Amino acid sequence: MTKRRIAIAVAAVVLVAGVVAGRERPTLDLVEAAAPAAAARDGIDLGKLRRGESSLPETDPFKRLQGPKEKQEKVVAEKPTAPALPFQYFGRLTENGKTEVFVMHGEELVAIEKGKTIGEYRVDQIAESSISFTYLPLKTKQTLDFQ
Repeated sequence: MTKRRIAIAVAAVVLVAGVVAGRERPTLDLVEAAAPAAAARDGIDLGKLRRGESSLPETDPFKRLQGPKEKQEKVVAEKPTAPALPFQYFGRLTENGKTEVFVMHGEELVAIEKGKTIGEYRVDQIAESSISFTYLPLKTKQTLDFQ
């Protein structure tokens, strides 16, 4: 009786496997055969759906990093420079033997004298034809010529 049960169980498994395998194949064939016809009928261009060849990345993430000995090239950093002077010479006024020099700083008229600090600039010298300033963040000397 046990041999008979084993034989029935094996036959059932083979039958089920045959049915499942037999049903999957025709379904795939039908889908593959019907796809171009359905796409043509619907006006779909299947050529546009195909992927092109993949390109290689421009940077290689697996490239060996350069060690300190390989970094022989020195990077020359550009030295920072002071911005253009934000002042315009306005004029001078001499009254009772005392001379005052005026400059425009944006829209503001400012009286200056040696040693005065205006924003990031310090007045170093007032000459007959120019004013010398120092841009304090970089300690850069700049001159404003009278015109």
